[in-house]
Amino acid sequence: MKDLKNLYLEHEKRISDNIAEIKHVDLWSEQVSFMADEHPFRSPAVFFGYRVLATEDQGEKIQELRLQVDVYLFYETFADTSKGSKKQQKALDFLDLLTKINSCFHATSGNYYSNMRRTGFNPVETGGAGILYVQRYELTMTDDSAKELYELMKFEHMEMEVIREEVPAVGNQSNLYVDIEV
Repeated sequence: MKDLKNLYLEHEKRISDNIAEIKHVDLWSEQVSFMADEHPFRSPAVFFGYRVLATEDQGEKIQELRLQVDVYLFYETFADTSKGSKKQQKALDFLDLLTKINSCFHATSGNYYSNMRRTGFNPVETGGAGILYVQRYELTMTDDSAKELYELMKFEHMEMEVIREEVPAVGNQSNLYVDIEV
């Protein structure tokens, strides 16, 4: 999908332009599960994952895709949301970021997609000192990447030669239909 790169960049820009608190934006590759092995990143961080849910052929090697977009928000903190905790507000700021992310994407269209809507929301276990949630969205986009090397051939551009020859009659050479005597 040639426009997947452009789709990601458009989504990255929506986050960068509208949510100053986000310190890192990247494609999702389980970074949070392997923080000691991955390149370090600052928190709060947003990660995007893309997958095709359905395709509809439009002809001439063009498809309309229904894509799922997973938008992960990682917030590294030891703070908790329990009433009276010292850093309750810091932990609650995470919920505000989830709302801001949703306002960037739900019921939107862009240069490379249309009809984006949220379809799911859930926490993801990190096993560490961080909060990770994923918001799931669906969108529609056109993929014409297969058309890049495709030349549409039309009959009026084809040359054809007609050769007239007598075709010899074919007899019953295989004896397949010979009467069998019993």
